[in-house]
Amino acid sequence: MAVITPTITTSDKHEYRAQMELIARFSEGVHLDFADGVFAPSELVGIEDAWRSDDLVTHAHVMYQNPMGVIDDIIALEADLVVLHVESDNVKEALSTLRENGTRTGIALLPESTVNDIEEAGLEGLFDHVLVFGGHLGFQGGKADLTHLEKVQLLKERYDDVEIGWDGGVNDQNIQQIVEAGVDVVNVGGFIKNAEKPQKAYETLTNLLS
Repeated sequence: MAVITPTITTSDKHEYRAQMELIARFSEGVHLDFADGVFAPSELVGIEDAWRSDDLVTHAHVMYQNPMGVIDDIIALEADLVVLHVESDNVKEALSTLRENGTRTGIALLPESTVNDIEEAGLEGLFDHVLVFGGHLGFQGGKADLTHLEKVQLLKERYDDVEIGWDGGVNDQNIQQIVEAGVDVVNVGGFIKNAEKPQKAYETLTNLLS
């Protein structure tokens, strides 16, 4: 069954802690968003200020123009999975450095990017996960563009042993379609965070997939 992973997307260190503690009450994993204000329009809590909970499987989504500039901070976070963007500078070097460190790595594709961009960037063999982005970069609560589910099928055909993630606009109306398309990890932001009862929102989604 697909895994639902709540997302933390914030520029506030206190909210970061509050969200981490809340998510740990009902989820086994968390998806941490980091943005530099250059690659992504928003600037979020810095990786150097972030921390992980030993109670949660931690995925770090690094939306940075130059991930090599913060590679030591990324490694120090000790995330279970680090996802970098195919569109970032020096992404091949950053992925190689992370894998040499023993870190599990992934590649993210912006809506305007294609599956072919992975091969063109020479990234084969440097990732175990591909994150298909179908929302608004660096923000929560947007609408999912489900046309990008076409990329999921292409990824399954080319990389049959690679885990596929989805990020952007997931809710109780579209999660089944997203998972049926072949997505293994569903990152959920606003639907859970903005709910009156976040745990109940999370359980609603898990029940739809059970």
